[in-house]
Amino acid sequence: MSKPYALVMVDDAAAAARTTAELVITAAVDAVQKRGVFHFCTTGGSTPAALYAVLREEANLRRMPWSNTEIWFGDDRHVPRTSPLSNLAAVDAVLLAPSADGAPSPISPRAVHPWPTEEEGVRAVDAYLSAAQSAGVEHTSAGIPIFDLVLIGIGGDAHCLSVFPGSPLTAADAPAAAAVPAPTHIEPHVPRLTFSLGLLSAARAVCATVVGEGKNAALARILEGEGSTSELPAKAALLPTATWIVDRAAASGLHAATER
Repeated sequence: MSKPYALVMVDDAAAAARTTAELVITAAVDAVQKRGVFHFCTTGGSTPAALYAVLREEANLRRMPWSNTEIWFGDDRHVPRTSPLSNLAAVDAVLLAPSADGAPSPISPRAVHPWPTEEEGVRAVDAYLSAAQSAGVEHTSAGIPIFDLVLIGIGGDAHCLSVFPGSPLTAADAPAAAAVPAPTHIEPHVPRLTFSLGLLSAARAVCATVVGEGKNAALARILEGEGSTSELPAKAALLPTATWIVDRAAASGLHAATER
């Protein structure tokens, strides 16, 4: 039986970054041709840092429509931008900083839209949703932004974004975004700001990039397990619009992984 999503197997984390970069560039060019702007919703962790480094390679700098790209975040820790726990850390260090040879960033800092973590939870959520509206991002009738591409990773508990197992944000009628108390079952134990899972079904495309042996048990539960989205939030990304890019270490727990 065919899967409702695309599953792409690659050798390792470096290959995953390159494959993800190709997907990002393709989505960006298509969005700019059709709508004049590419609204890219990214994530945190080590995988995006490797992606940004590939996107900054000279050959890709010419292919990526940076001047028409706007960067958003699916979630973030409720910490200052300067904190190493912030999802902005990789953007600031790899994408916005000058390259090793002194070349400037290809994207304006004004095109990067961080969660306003200087605000308290409810005000931060309201401000971020208002920022997306002001930037001309299309929205669903439920008020969820329609990004051209949403990049996610998964946690060892099968969470994505900052939507954890058992969260009310897994529900179909969940608000577009919310402040989330600090999780106690997974580190870091800090509060979050996040979109709900509705962000994934609203997006024009979703990319889930999963690398490393430490994710193999969670990935197997998501792709082959019987649990609900409430139990395994990342199941919400098993969509016809989604591409799962998985390296062989992360796929080592799968019974029927095939390259597509």
